[in-house]
This record gives sequence, C-alpha cells and structure tokens, in this order.
Amino acid sequence: MRRNPKTLIGLILSLIFATEIIGNGADQTGKGKFYIVGMGTAADLITIRGVEVIKSSDIVLVASEQEKEIWRDYVKNKEVWSCPDSLRIMYGQDPRTIQNPRVREVAENAAKIRRELADRIRAAVEQGKVVAFLQGGDPMMYGQTFLLELLPKDLPSEIVPGIGALQAASAAVKMSPPYGYDTSGVILTMADWPGRVDSNEKLMASGSTMVFYTMFFDYPLVFSQLQRHYPAGTPVAVVIDAGDRATQKVVRSTVGRFLEEVDYKNFPAERHLLLVGKFLNVGQARKNGVSEIEKQHSK
Repeated sequence: MRRNPKTLIGLILSLIFATEIIGNGADQTGKGKFYIVGMGTAADLITIRGVEVIKSSDIVLVASEQEKEIWRDYVKNKEVWSCPDSLRIMYGQDPRTIQNPRVREVAENAAKIRRELADRIRAAVEQGKVVAFLQGGDPMMYGQTFLLELLPKDLPSEIVPGIGALQAASAAVKMSPPYGYDTSGVILTMADWPGRVDSNEKLMASGSTMVFYTMFFDYPLVFSQLQRHYPAGTPVAVVIDAGDRATQKVVRSTVGRFLEEVDYKNFPAERHLLLVGKFLNVGQARKNGVSEIEKQHSK
C-alpha cells in the first residue's frame, strides 16, 4: 500500500510520541509476568480471566488514549504505558535496505522504539511487575503480538484470548459462518498488500465463506473481484461495532447490489467487518444432509 508524504509525517509524529513515553523500568525485585489480554469487542465482553489478570497487574499497555478511556473501569489508577499501532510499521524489514530516506527514517524510529519498549517490559517483569497489554477483540487476529517475539523466550508470558470480531459479528447476524449449505470453510482476510501471495482474488476462487477485516479496505476493488467469483445474489453483511449493544448495526445486501445500495464510504474506519457467503441465509442447512442419513440407515 502506498502512503503519501502526509501519512509518513503522521507516522513519524506518532513514533516521536511513543518515544516520549518510553521511560525508566520498575524498581521492585522478584519475578513478574507479561500478559497480552484480549478485551473483547465491547467493554462488557471481556472474559473473567482477563479481568483477573488486569486486577493483578501493576502496569497496563494500551494503543491509544481512546482505549484507555473505554477500559477506564479496569485500568483505574494503574500505571499506563503506550504502544501505538504505528509500532507495527515495517516490522521485520531491515531499515538499511530501504532506499527512500524518509521511509528509512520511519523504519529506524519504529525499530528503535519497539526495542526500547521490549527492554522496558523485560526489566519490569524481571523486577517483579505484572505487565498487561490490553487489546481490543482477540489479539490473535491482527493484534500486536510482535512484542512477544522481541522478548526473551524464557520470560514468563501468557496470552489471554478475547471475544474477537468474527465471533461478535457472527452473533450479530445470528448465523454461524461454517454452515454454508455446500461449503464449510471460512476464510479470514484483509486488504491485499504488496508482496502478498495469497491474494484475495485467489482465495475467492474457492467459493468459501469470506470474512474481511476492513483496515485500508477498498470496497469497489473487493466487490469487483467478488462479482467474478460469487453469484450476484450471494448475501453479504457489514457489521458495525460488533458486540456493542448500544451502537452495533448490521447492513445487509448482496454481492451484485452492494456498491449501488450501500453507503460504504461512511462506514466508521476499522470498526466494521464484512461477511460474505450463503451462510447468511441458509443457516445450518446442509446440501447433502438427507442423503447422508439415508446412507447410514441403508447399511
């Protein structure tokens, strides 16, 4: 995905902000633990285990001030560190191989801050602190788990799973994605990016149920691809704020009509999921259900 200069400047500024919050480590002795905690898709969808971990924690990490406010009843007066989403930028790339100096600077700053934050977490855990990184939904679906890769393998750590957007969105439409009449597979994906080999159009060729996480999403592009692989009448649903009883909304359409009848340009960024597949209409019906039962009883 190409980024314009303004976007790069914004990323640099966010990294500068992150630098400012990297401070001194904890001063206790003993041994603590690092947790990544899935907070669910709404403040009241956190698990009991997640609540207990946060209660026991000395320090919590959040990606933004907005998340800190959403989870204020759990965070309370604990020490809070910041781990903005921008720290994932170009993770895994060697900045020395990047020719563009501005892009290289972004990569270098991100790598430096990631390392400093990982060192700060390690120091706190080794000095007896419990550190909990709070993440919306389930952290194993496009979450920030890279910190575990930067920490020593023998450092005590644990991931507490959360109720993810797939589960919350499925509950919102009241249908189970694995039941697609003549399909059972569910493909979880997002917008294509340069270098990706399992592009969305290749995945569409299977005809399976598809669930799109919509970061950097191009609706016209995706639906032009869907129309080449799915019948026009294939049902689709967009679930906004999945799991939030106050703001959750379901927008339904079809592969053929979506772009014409849905105001997709005004969907809230990164707060909605796109579901595509027959399961939205057929429920748990199976194409071969009767024939399979007949076979069993004919033996």
